Amino acid sequence: MTDDSIDPLYAAAHPAPLTDVTLYSAPMIIPVTGPVILDGAVAVSGARVVHVGTRRWVLDALRQDMAPHARLEERHWHGVITPGLINAHTHLQYTDMADVGQGSYSSFHDWELGFDRVYETLGDGSWKASAERGARMMVEAGTTAAADIVTDAEAAGALAAEGMHGVAYWEVMNWRNDDWRTVGLGRLVEHLDRMRRIDLPSVGISPHAPYTLETGPFVDLPDIARQLDMRLHIHLAETPMEAGEREATLSTYSTASWRDDDWASYQQLKDAGKGASAIQFLDQLGSLGPDVHIAHGVWADAEDRRILRQRGVGVALCPRSNRITVTGKDAPIREYLEEGNLLAVGTDSLSSSPSLDVLDDAAMLYDLAREQGYTRDDLTHRIIRMLTLGGAQELGMHVGAGRIGQINAGATADLAFFDIPVYVATPRGIEDTLDVLVRHGAGTNRATVISGRVVYNDRAW
Repeated sequence: MTDDSIDPLYAAAHPAPLTDVTLYSAPMIIPVTGPVILDGAVAVSGARVVHVGTRRWVLDALRQDMAPHARLEERHWHGVITPGLINAHTHLQYTDMADVGQGSYSSFHDWELGFDRVYETLGDGSWKASAERGARMMVEAGTTAAADIVTDAEAAGALAAEGMHGVAYWEVMNWRNDDWRTVGLGRLVEHLDRMRRIDLPSVGISPHAPYTLETGPFVDLPDIARQLDMRLHIHLAETPMEAGEREATLSTYSTASWRDDDWASYQQLKDAGKGASAIQFLDQLGSLGPDVHIAHGVWADAEDRRILRQRGVGVALCPRSNRITVTGKDAPIREYLEEGNLLAVGTDSLSSSPSLDVLDDAAMLYDLAREQGYTRDDLTHRIIRMLTLGGAQELGMHVGAGRIGQINAGATADLAFFDIPVYVATPRGIEDTLDVLVRHGAGTNRATVISGRVVYNDRAW
C-alpha cells in the first residue's frame, strides 16, 4: 500500500511508531470510563492519550509502539490522577465581583440588587482581565473545560486564553417580544459573528431565564442555535417563581388548559393562574432537547425531572451558589440521582460563590445527598462522574475525536493531579480514597495537563 493511498482503517490498526511519549504514573488513576487503576500509568503523545492501564502493561505496550531512539519521559505522581475536571456552569467575567459573593442577602432579589450595584461600577474595559483571572483559577484547581456564559463580548476569550476546552455561551437577556424582533435578533447576529471570529473552543447561546425573556426569544433562539450547530444553556428552575403547582400530574394532562394559547411570557401564564412550571412552559415552546443543559434546577418537581430526562437535558448543579443567592431551597439531589437524570457540577461565578473549584461544590453535593436520604454506596462514584464525564456530556464533548472527561486511548489528554493520601491495600481503602477526593479534594490539585501540555505545575515533578 502506497503512502498516497493510506486507508484510515489500516492506519488505525497500524499506527506510525511513536517518537515522543510522556508517561504519567500514579498509585491510583480514575479513568471514569473504566475501573479505577492501581499502580497505573497514562501514556500521552501529542494532544492524545495513547494507552492507559497498569504501569507494567503500558510500558510493555509502548515497547511495541515506539520507534527506535524515541523519547520516553516518566513523571510519577504520588497521589491520584483524574481526567481534567469540568465546570458545567460559570460566568468567568464576574471573577472580580467576589465581594458580591461574600455578602449576605435576604432574598434572590436582594442578591440581584447587590449584583447590579457592583456590575455597574466595573463597566467596559475590565471584563477581559477579570474573565482570564477566573480561567486561571480554574486551571489551577484542575479544571480543563467549562460552560462559560458571556454577557460582555470582551470576556469571550477567557477559555481560549488558557487553552481550555468547553463552550463560550453568548447570554441573551432582558428582551420583550416586540424589541426582540426589531432589535434583538440583529444584535445577536452581530455578537455571534464577533465571537466566531475569535479563536474560541466553541460558541453557544444562553437564553438567560424565563423571568428576563418573553416568549419570542425562547422560540427563536433554539432554532437559530440548531441551524448554526450551537449548543444552548439556560438558567432554569432557579427561583421560586419558576415552580409548578401540580407535581403529580403529567404535563400531557396539566397543559390542556393553556398549551394552545399564545402567551407573551411565562409571567403572563403565571398571572393567569395556570400553575405550570417554567420547565413545562419551555418544553411546550420546543426550547429543550439533548443539545441543551440547564443551570440550577432547584425548583424542578417530579414532572419537571421527567421532562428533563425525556428530552435529554442535563442539569448543572450549583449548591453553594444557591445558598448565597437565596434560591429558597436546595436542589433535589436525591431525586435526581435515584431517578437517573444527567448531572454535572458548576460553581457559578465568584459573584455568587466562594471559589471556582468544582470540588468545593462536590463536597456540598455529597452532604446534601446524604441529608436528603440518598443511602446507596455509589455516591462518590456518581459525583466523580458528574465532575468529569457528566460535564462533558452536557457540553456535547463526551464522544468523538476530541472527547474529554475521560482517560482512554484516543481521548484528549486532559489530566489533573490531586495531592491526597492513597490507600489501595483493600477495597475499603480504595473507596475511602475516592471519598477523600470528593469530600476533601478541593485545593489539592498540584498539576494540570490540557491537550497533552502542562499548563500548571505546583512542584508536582
